Amino acid sequence: MKSSNYRPINHSVGTAGKEFAADIGGMYPYEQFTIVVLTYDRDNILTLMLEGLLNLAYLHSVVVIWNNPKPPSDNILWPRLHVPIHVVKSEKNSLNNRFLPYDIIKTEAILMLDDDVTLRHDEIILGFRVWRENRDRIVGFPARGHFWSEANQSWYYNSAHSCEYSMILTGASFIHRYYLHAYTNEMSAQIREIVEQKLNCEDIAMNFLVSHITRKSPLKVTTHWSFICTNCTSSLYNGGGHMPIRSECINQFERIYGYNPLIYTQYRADSVLFKTRLPLGMEKCFRYV
Repeated sequence: MKSSNYRPINHSVGTAGKEFAADIGGMYPYEQFTIVVLTYDRDNILTLMLEGLLNLAYLHSVVVIWNNPKPPSDNILWPRLHVPIHVVKSEKNSLNNRFLPYDIIKTEAILMLDDDVTLRHDEIILGFRVWRENRDRIVGFPARGHFWSEANQSWYYNSAHSCEYSMILTGASFIHRYYLHAYTNEMSAQIREIVEQKLNCEDIAMNFLVSHITRKSPLKVTTHWSFICTNCTSSLYNGGGHMPIRSECINQFERIYGYNPLIYTQYRADSVLFKTRLPLGMEKCFRYV
């Protein structure tokens, strides 16, 4: 077991504020996670995001999937972190590369991140705590939904703010390493082909897969609904065709599975004392989440 300065919490007393910050709490026994980042050719955005991971607790390593067939420039100034950064060079630009079961991933827990996503350390740690209690589910930040149109006899993708959701975007989510194997080796090859053709919908495919295997919904943590990259000049998801394509994917995936496995939930996880007024002198478990 990897040593740490944390100790198990006493579940009867001393579980708020300073004690919680000093103790390992729900993180016993000690466990780490790997961050997997999918990127194409946005050096400055990537390195800025990686710099923000310095001294992130429980981080084992970072795997950067370079999705551009052209290798990264020798001029990239890779930041020095407290953990190793492994760069995997892809032979072709494919969103399926995000979910390949790379041997270099040694932890069961994986935090999938897009290169333009910025999360605070406390948000990541809370997400990891929630995932550890729900290891078979997708646990993450931006949530999305789907709905059925009786008029058109078709499923539609829904990104609007809603009181329920059925998917978590995998550009900011924790998943179990097993699902990389399942996506690559067990899921229908037709679905991966659709992802290749549309250069989209890999996250919808993963949500279909996990809900099909578990018959459970994903879990959303914190208030994040979307991420806005102020330094990005372009995005794969800009343009009017993005939403119709994702609706097409839901309908195509349903035909392949023979049913729609997505499950709605109205549940969001925050820390216990989030937005709770505390007596003078007491501290929260997490200050902002």
